Amino acid sequence: MARTGTAHKVVSVLLRFGEFACAVIVLGILSRFCYLLSISQADADGRIVYAMVVASIGIVYSILFCLPIKYLFFGFPLDWVLFVMWLVAYCLLQTRTHTHACSADWYYNYWGYYWGWSWRYGPVGRVRVDGAGCGEWRAVLAFSFIAWVLHLTSGFLGIYVFHEYIDVAETKHEIKQQTEKLKRHPPQENGYGRQTDARRDSPVSQPSEATVPASTV
Repeated sequence: MARTGTAHKVVSVLLRFGEFACAVIVLGILSRFCYLLSISQADADGRIVYAMVVASIGIVYSILFCLPIKYLFFGFPLDWVLFVMWLVAYCLLQTRTHTHACSADWYYNYWGYYWGWSWRYGPVGRVRVDGAGCGEWRAVLAFSFIAWVLHLTSGFLGIYVFHEYIDVAETKHEIKQQTEKLKRHPPQENGYGRQTDARRDSPVSQPSEATVPASTV
């Protein structure tokens, strides 16, 4: 490659770390809530389940693509996919409470009710929630928003690096050279299997012929 850059590599690592942190926070809070639902034997909201799936995929993706290697920038289309998935997850969660995050009916009768263990004290709508889980719900919305922004930024960064620093023809040539090099130098030539070949090719000592006494006439 004619040019190399370090700034975009540093930015890429920081973006991956941010994506990982957001996904872990969202998944951790929602997993805790689903655990409380399982104790009360209540059903999980489909939107929460979808957000957990997106967060799990985001964690795996940010780990696999965290290294600042030029070939990993070819995965920028996946950033656009995750950007859409996170955006959908954020919109689905946001529409549950809209601008009334901790005063909406869904929060009062579902999130806050089960987060605060209120099912132990009375039915839905008759127990005071008193802001149970309000901070956690706001955190889920906030980090879901940040996650899709980070993936959107990573997508633009990948396009920039692909256009400015990656020569597709040269990359194909490098991959072809590495493939041909592996074909010319199999593992046996690098030391693997030498001991096995040596044992196989070494002459096997033959037992000494026993002295046969001459037959008497």
